[in-house]
Amino acid sequence: MQSVHDICSAVRAVGATSSDEISLEGVRQALHKLALIQAWIDTQKILLGKRLDQLASASPAVMPEQVIAAACASSRADARRDMRRARMLSEVPQLESALHNGLISTAHVDAVVRATQQLDSRDKQQLLVQGEWLANIASHASPDNFSRAVKAAVVRMGEDEGVGRLEQQRRRTWLRHWVDRDSGMVCMHGEFDPESGLRLVGRLQRTVERLFHERAPQTCPDGSAKVAHLNALGLVALATSAGSTGDEGATPLTAGYARAEISVVVDYRTLAQGLHRNSVIRTGTDIDLPVETVRRMACEARIIPVVMGSSGVVLDMGRATRLASRQQRRALEAMHATCAVPSCAVPVAQCQPHHVEYWNSGGPTDLDNLVPLCDQHHRCVHEGGWRLAVRAADRRVTVTQPGRRAAGVP
Repeated sequence: MQSVHDICSAVRAVGATSSDEISLEGVRQALHKLALIQAWIDTQKILLGKRLDQLASASPAVMPEQVIAAACASSRADARRDMRRARMLSEVPQLESALHNGLISTAHVDAVVRATQQLDSRDKQQLLVQGEWLANIASHASPDNFSRAVKAAVVRMGEDEGVGRLEQQRRRTWLRHWVDRDSGMVCMHGEFDPESGLRLVGRLQRTVERLFHERAPQTCPDGSAKVAHLNALGLVALATSAGSTGDEGATPLTAGYARAEISVVVDYRTLAQGLHRNSVIRTGTDIDLPVETVRRMACEARIIPVVMGSSGVVLDMGRATRLASRQQRRALEAMHATCAVPSCAVPVAQCQPHHVEYWNSGGPTDLDNLVPLCDQHHRCVHEGGWRLAVRAADRRVTVTQPGRRAAGVP
C-alpha cells in the first residue's frame, strides 16, 4: 500500500505540472500518478465504509449510504456502490490485501460484486471461499478479462451448467417505455435473459447490416454516437415491415426468430462433453450462454461453417470487392473475441473489418489482410498514424504507434 508520504509526493508532482506544456510522456506519467492517488482514495473510502457498517450495527440511526452521499456530495447509487465494495472485501480479505498493495483496482472488486448479485447465499459462499484464486487471477488480468473469468467460474459451479440460472433470468426479463418530459423523446429500458437477448441483438445486427452496410442515412452522426443511432433505426425497422427478413408465414417481429442466424464460437470438446477448464464459448458480444443452450441453438439455428470450402463458400475475395462479405465477418468473429488491438475489450460484434494493408494501397479483401477494429482504434489507425501487423500463424497483432516501439500480445 502506498504511504501517505508517497501520495503527497504524487499530488505535489501532478499539481506542479503545466497542462499546456506537458509532453506525451509527461501526460502518461501524470496519469500514472493520478491512478496511484485514486487507488489510495478508493482504499480509504472502503476502510471508512467498513467502519460505517460497524457503527450501523451498533446504532440503527447510522445509515452508511446516506452518510456517504451527504459527505461526498454523491448520488445514492454511488454510495451504494462504495458500500458494496466495502462489504465484499470484508468477505474476501485476499482481495482487500491485493487492493491495498496496489495489485488490483476497484474495477476488479466491482466484477466480483456483479457476479454475486444474482447468486443465492450458498452459491455466493462457494465462490467467495476461493479468495486466493480470485486475488491471484485479478492481480494478473485486466478488469474485463477478470470479469469473464469470474463469470466462467460461476457457470462451472452449477451442476446444470448454468441452465438453472438461465431460467431465473427468463423470469426477470422486462421492458418499460416512457416519454421524457424535457426532450419529448420516447425512452426504453429493459433487461433480457441471455438467450432472448442474443437473438434480439443478432437480428438487430443483421437488420443494421442489411440497411446500412454500404451507406449510412443522412441523420447519422459521427463518432461514437453513430452505432447507437443505427441501432435505434434498426430496432424501428424490426418493429415494422421494413425489418422483415422474408421468412414465409412470419410477421416482421417473429421472422427468423426460431431459425435466426447467430454466430456462436464454441470448441468441439465443450459442445460434445460439457464445460472444461479451457472451454471457449463466445457470441461476439458480452452475452454469456449456458453450454446446453448453445447445443440446442446449434440444432435450431442455421449454422454456416466458418471453414474454407466447407460449403462451397469462398472467404478470400481478393481484389473483387472492398467490403468484407458476411462470410468473412463470421470468420473474423470466429478468430477474434474482441477488437484486434491488444488489450482492447470491445466485443468483435461491435467492430468493423479493417484492411491491414490499405485497400487504396493495393491491399486485398482477404482474411489474411482483415482484422476487426473498434471505432476508437479504427480512428487511431486511419487518423492517428498507427500501423498494424498480423502474424499469419496465430493472428497475433502488433501495433506500432508514431514515435514508439512496436507492441503486441505477450
